[in-house]
Amino acid sequence: MSGIIIISLLFFILILLGIPIAFSLGIAGFVGFILTGDPLDLYIQRMFNGINSFSLVAIPLFILAGELMGGSGILMRLLNLAKLIVGRIKGGLLYVTTIVTMMFGGVNGSAVADASAVGSMLIPAMKKEYNDPDLAAAITAAGSIVGPIIPPSLPMLIYAFSASNVSVAGLFLAGVIPGILLAIGMLIVTYFITKKRDFPIEGKKYTSKEVTKILRGAVVAIILPIIMVLGIVAGIVTPTEAGVVGVLYALFAGFFLTKELDFKMLIKALERTVMVTVIVMILISVGNTLTWWMTVQGLPNTISNVLQNITSSPTVFLLLMFVIYIIVGLFIEQSAAIIMFVPVFAPLAATYGIDPIHFGLFTTLVLALGLITPPVGICLFITSSIAKIPIERGFRASLPYMLSVTIVILLVTLIPEIYMWLPNMFGF
Repeated sequence: MSGIIIISLLFFILILLGIPIAFSLGIAGFVGFILTGDPLDLYIQRMFNGINSFSLVAIPLFILAGELMGGSGILMRLLNLAKLIVGRIKGGLLYVTTIVTMMFGGVNGSAVADASAVGSMLIPAMKKEYNDPDLAAAITAAGSIVGPIIPPSLPMLIYAFSASNVSVAGLFLAGVIPGILLAIGMLIVTYFITKKRDFPIEGKKYTSKEVTKILRGAVVAIILPIIMVLGIVAGIVTPTEAGVVGVLYALFAGFFLTKELDFKMLIKALERTVMVTVIVMILISVGNTLTWWMTVQGLPNTISNVLQNITSSPTVFLLLMFVIYIIVGLFIEQSAAIIMFVPVFAPLAATYGIDPIHFGLFTTLVLALGLITPPVGICLFITSSIAKIPIERGFRASLPYMLSVTIVILLVTLIPEIYMWLPNMFGF
């Protein structure tokens, strides 16, 4: 057990020194093998086994589909749709931002891409319109964590691989209702904020021809997640095959429907996909190695015994996990945290009789909070940089939105019937 404590301390010291999480994991695992005298060729073998899975092919495909849709003019079409729906009310751009981040995140499945793309387009506009860069950064960062909860979702795909006891289709369906609830909660917070301020109202009126054009353009974007999710849920395609379908549709939409995708953008999308995929695969590889080492050292059994001595209640267990995940999210990005901790905690949740889909949705949701909480808070860091403000100011402005997210998380955690009826209806 002393070896686990040493390795854990080493890992957090490396993170505090600014070393990327993937390398921190790799170094900690390597030192762990040395401390216990395990053969180093086994370390290499475990790294290879960590990524030796056909299901992982879905990850770069999902990433590429999102990148292609991001470069196909889809964001502008979703923005026009959101303006049509809520643009003509007080503080309309704030409502538009929440809706666009939800819809665009549902297309690309990545909170970071959501914060970057939507933020680059809407934060300057909100700063000019409302003269409040703190609020602009906060609402965009908070909205970005909603997108990956709406399927298809890259974090959920990574969770399904890490847990190995949960259906991707079931997880995707489980995310629909909580994702909508998160967006509604943020819209309510925005209502109270705009009610106290003298924000302008956009006076644009749309002709029937403009409405038709906007709706037609939005359909191009909305079709992608529908095709991918329904295909997986219906059992027509596997997640990997759905990724292929998504890429093909994104290429078709970009080149022939919106006609805004060109070969230069395609090359850039491929480059970004390779970079993100490499990072994810390294994380999975070294994360699997360190998790295996800790399992051999008896960490899961130790944690299980400690928690079961504390409580036998599934509800209390989930509340304890909520606190653990919040602390983890302060220092470790969502996907990395899933890869590191899910292989340990998912089997433990099963011993409490917690539905694997419920625990998967719970884990994805709580760890998403870490995307907008310093010191890591990568989405808040991105939006604060775009707004040209210190991250501390963005964090303070995001507190009301974080409260609404926390309320929704507690609701779906303590009353899973709110959303579990949907995956149950499809037999998951």
